[in-house]
Amino acid sequence: MILDVVLIPYHRNIIELYPIHVGYYCKNKRFAILIYNIRNMKKIFTLILGLTTLLSSQISKADEGMWIPALLTDNYAEMQRLGLVLSPEQIYDINKSSMKDAIVRLGSGFCTGEIISSQGLILTNHHCGYSAIQKLSTTTANHLKNGFWAKTKAAELSAGFSVSFLVKIEDITDDILAGVTDENRAKMIAEHSSEVRKTLSDSGAYDVDIKEMFSGNKYYAYVYETFGDVRLVGTPPESVGKYGGDTDNWMWPRHTGDFSMFRVYASRDNKATKTYSEDNIPYTPKHHLPVSMKGVDKGDFAMIWGFPGSTDRYLSSYGVKNATEIDQPARVKIRRAKLDVYEKYQKKDEAVDLMYAAKHAQVANYWKYFMGQTRGLKRLDIEGKKRAEEAAFQAWVNSGDKLRKDKFGDVLTMYKDAYDVYDSKKLAETYWMEAIYGIEFTKYGFGFGRLASMYAMLSSEKDKTKKAEIQSQIDGMIGRLKESTEGNFKDYYAPIDQEVMVAMLDFYMNDLSADLRPAAFNEMIAKFKGNTQAMAACIFDKSILVNKDRAMNFLNNPNPKKLKKDQGVKFSAIMLDFYLNDLQAVFAEADLKRATADRLYKAALFQMHPNKAFAPDANSSMRFTYGQVLDYSPGDAMQYKHYTTMKGVMEKYQPGDDEFDLPANYLDVAKNQNYGDYAKPGEDLRICFLTNNDITGGNSGSPVINGNGELIGLAFDGNWEAMSGDIAFEPDLQRTISVDIRYVLWCIDKLAGAKHIVDEMTLAR
Repeated sequence: MILDVVLIPYHRNIIELYPIHVGYYCKNKRFAILIYNIRNMKKIFTLILGLTTLLSSQISKADEGMWIPALLTDNYAEMQRLGLVLSPEQIYDINKSSMKDAIVRLGSGFCTGEIISSQGLILTNHHCGYSAIQKLSTTTANHLKNGFWAKTKAAELSAGFSVSFLVKIEDITDDILAGVTDENRAKMIAEHSSEVRKTLSDSGAYDVDIKEMFSGNKYYAYVYETFGDVRLVGTPPESVGKYGGDTDNWMWPRHTGDFSMFRVYASRDNKATKTYSEDNIPYTPKHHLPVSMKGVDKGDFAMIWGFPGSTDRYLSSYGVKNATEIDQPARVKIRRAKLDVYEKYQKKDEAVDLMYAAKHAQVANYWKYFMGQTRGLKRLDIEGKKRAEEAAFQAWVNSGDKLRKDKFGDVLTMYKDAYDVYDSKKLAETYWMEAIYGIEFTKYGFGFGRLASMYAMLSSEKDKTKKAEIQSQIDGMIGRLKESTEGNFKDYYAPIDQEVMVAMLDFYMNDLSADLRPAAFNEMIAKFKGNTQAMAACIFDKSILVNKDRAMNFLNNPNPKKLKKDQGVKFSAIMLDFYLNDLQAVFAEADLKRATADRLYKAALFQMHPNKAFAPDANSSMRFTYGQVLDYSPGDAMQYKHYTTMKGVMEKYQPGDDEFDLPANYLDVAKNQNYGDYAKPGEDLRICFLTNNDITGGNSGSPVINGNGELIGLAFDGNWEAMSGDIAFEPDLQRTISVDIRYVLWCIDKLAGAKHIVDEMTLAR
């Protein structure tokens, strides 16, 4: 006789026997089933099997994988089971308009956006538009701080970046790998890639990205049409678009209105143009996403389309150890020091705060990310799990024939040899990228260092023809430096850069042995008796690299002797030469070994598991993921709901706080609870929600789409407990945080008073 059936959170795939009853934990990722009985064991097994089937049809595990749209049919049956209504052709079709035509790549893939009106209206994240908004802001018209909404299309502002629409994807593996051997691999792949680009570009009408998948086992061509005229339509105040700041970043529960709006413009015949023109008109897209007013419930189907940047799911155990013990701790320490300097000066001056707003956001985002990823990888013992996978791989190799052993037998040895080099030298590269490159004048100085080399070549050259060629190169370099100087100094504050330089050089001196630093740098700092403050003071007192007027005066009247004496130029030249000629040489052989091991290891996985679908790592190409709206449990006795509401916004509100303040008019509108059609009757306004989709950086701004192809939200973050996700996907913890599209509409309509923008959209009720 069955006395009780209880659903409890699942923790273990084990069977436990109790003195009075029998408890069964079924292999369902979300629930276990406890069935109490003292007799009739056969019926218990039958019921367990039946309930497991029932539950699996209702609740899905998180789906690992960022899938290639051209292979949509491989996943279609599962997507249908979860609630997808659209046909494959409605989603991805290269001959007729489909949903893919509403997904746009921002720039070269720094974020994703979606078209939500027949007039080319783009929706993306606030943090994706942050840099463009900051550049359009001044202390008297601070769009970043106060928000901006164009009342007419004529009032929209040129954003300074492009967007691209995917035309098609082609599997070009056979073309790329034709005649490729281990010896000629790099050369042949480069030649074949060039030929494919030329063929698919349609005489330059399209941009063609050749994407390597599975470490060179597969290749795909992504063909894009790029539009260079994009304009800012609207953005909420920073206090809404970045509500919670660094404190809430990567955290749940979340209450951030992370959205901004742009518009893509085209020629009068609706063709792509390279740049802004007053003659351009709003682009008429092939497809735009309808906007759902229905909201979301737990268990609802959700798919995300976008351009995820980079994952490393096949990383070896050696790579995990290197990341957690060497690379990431250094990045966290260095970035925190930069942020401390930024914040010190930002708090003193509104103009400086505006100049460094975007820079601070860029540094802070991955400062916290690296902390969380290291924590997650260690907590989940990903290194140990990877070692177990590698042991299984080696056992498979050893159990095979001679051909298998010859092909795959050295893979783990290659990994070990490569990481022996990385482990001993990696800090030199990490400190160069984070500390040296983090000094702002350094990268501006690279061009001046190259100019100094050209002058040296000119002075030693005797042949008149060659001297004329070098002089022509010098003139070209000076012209390019002039063009870049205005932009370089627009958001540059020398006192910050000087203090950052001291902090970075202190790390560089104290944390790296002399043999990991350029010999020329060691000689240079020795002249200042190891005093980093004295070296920085000398550079900032005299160098042309840290002052706009000095730089332009030099470029207008070039003086080779002055350039040679400039300590800032000397420092930049030393560091660039070290990176190009020392660091790259140090890692060249190790990089080749790792790349070969990666390619062979993944090829072996395909043979080991012939019936398993493997998703390639993210690489800034269009992908889709699918799953459901779901809550989660981050730890013992903890349960998070799948959505947040206006109540949470008001609970976090702290007047005058940098991260949790709100505009005065926001408080007035929110207290009136005038939610209109943007909340269900009797419900609080929903702000954000969770899904179990698989995403990463580059997916920011990606549309979250329901089974009918309607927009329900914008993806903007992952959750703290699953920060290991770029290396190891954790199905029970992995969640995507998205802003509810109805909160976006409420902000536009009720908060900004810009209902004319909402009226552009196709609302699905």
